[in-house]
Amino acid sequence: MRKLALALISGLLLFAAFPPVEFWPAAFLGAGLLFLLLAEERLGARFRIALLAGGAFFAPLLHWSSIYVGALPWLILVLGESLIFALIALAPIRKNAYGAIAFASSFALIELLRMKAPFGGFGWGRIGFTQVDSLQFLYPFIGVVGISFFAISLAAIIVVKPIFSLAFIPVIILSFFNLNINTSSEKKIKVIAVQGSVQQLGLEFNQRALAVLNNHIDATPKRNGADVIIWPENASDVDPITNLKARQGIGKLLSEIQKPLLIGAVEQRSSGPLNSSLLFDADGQLLSRYIKQDLAPFGEYIPLRSISESITPLAKQVRDFIPGDNWVKHKIDGIEFQSFICFEVLDDDHTQAGADGAEFLVAQTNNATFGDSYQAAQQLQITRARAAELSRQFAVVSTTGYTAHIDQNGEVLDIAEQFKPIALQMEIETFKDRATTIRGSLLWTGVLGVLWLLSVFGERRSLSGFSR
Repeated sequence: MRKLALALISGLLLFAAFPPVEFWPAAFLGAGLLFLLLAEERLGARFRIALLAGGAFFAPLLHWSSIYVGALPWLILVLGESLIFALIALAPIRKNAYGAIAFASSFALIELLRMKAPFGGFGWGRIGFTQVDSLQFLYPFIGVVGISFFAISLAAIIVVKPIFSLAFIPVIILSFFNLNINTSSEKKIKVIAVQGSVQQLGLEFNQRALAVLNNHIDATPKRNGADVIIWPENASDVDPITNLKARQGIGKLLSEIQKPLLIGAVEQRSSGPLNSSLLFDADGQLLSRYIKQDLAPFGEYIPLRSISESITPLAKQVRDFIPGDNWVKHKIDGIEFQSFICFEVLDDDHTQAGADGAEFLVAQTNNATFGDSYQAAQQLQITRARAAELSRQFAVVSTTGYTAHIDQNGEVLDIAEQFKPIALQMEIETFKDRATTIRGSLLWTGVLGVLWLLSVFGERRSLSGFSR
């Protein structure tokens, strides 16, 4: 019973590394405790410990998913993520250096699995998202996956040999310095990110036609010195191309501001809606269109629809969106940038591919469907990690917040108050292309798999030598 209680504590410590607590050392404490609990245990005990730790981790982390759809979908999500998390119990773990590497490589591999499967994956709650304030200097070299492996390895090795806790000294020292390894394009662009807010939070945030669109029109400053104005995902709650009132409202605004405008919009097609990022010039001409490719399961499309509809009638209200099939860069004054739409910041391969050739990045998102929960803060934490990983500045713009300017090191330079209509001004520095040293989930799977095999082989050799 004592170990099961400690398993719950380890999961809660892992959760504490994420918003609303966001205490980065908690990731090390939770991982170290979990390693200690799993070491030298039999399979059945390992599985119970890992499952309880996973439940204690994911239940509070993902509680925002129950805000408007009820407890059952949340509990199913928590159970599914916890069962995947518990796969760490399959291989025996010894309390030695080999066991520490086996534990860390298994942990990182399971995070990659959660990012990719099932239904395209749900990579929420990865340790690599939590260390921007401690391991920023490593993100451009090893990325989010490498940060997870490094942090978990360090936590487990300290359990094996506490003297290695001295390794935290250089980590803490380096955390005070920002490592700029990327080459500036020596160009800056002035952006105004408009957070128009909504009449009501929840799934029906856009139930009155044109309501959210009018909010963003009203919140856009008519006289400004911006190079481009950016609106969030779903800022146009009706199709701005086919709906006459929407087209007229946007056209009137463009004639007043005389600036390019990037709009997050829902476009309608006979095959289904599109989640689009549309760039208009000052004359109202559509310059470029990016269509969201990585759709959120159960939010923008419903897998296993008959089962989902039997669990919650709200699934019947979701009309499946049509995903895009290619990247489209927007361009302002010769500067190319890429928009990621909400859920798209979760997948490593997706964000790395989208960042190629982009001199800065935009995250257009809509957090109104999760009320005043800490979902928005968790998403901002993820975007900070992406900025540090990709060495790019981000303009984050949300309907209700958090709208923010994030620099290439993952530091939040400016942030708007949640739920308040506001136009956040930012001057974004642009950077030339640079990818992480170890890139791609497939390559990382191979690297981590080899590390796991080597650690298991080393453990067996050491036991064999000892027995002789």
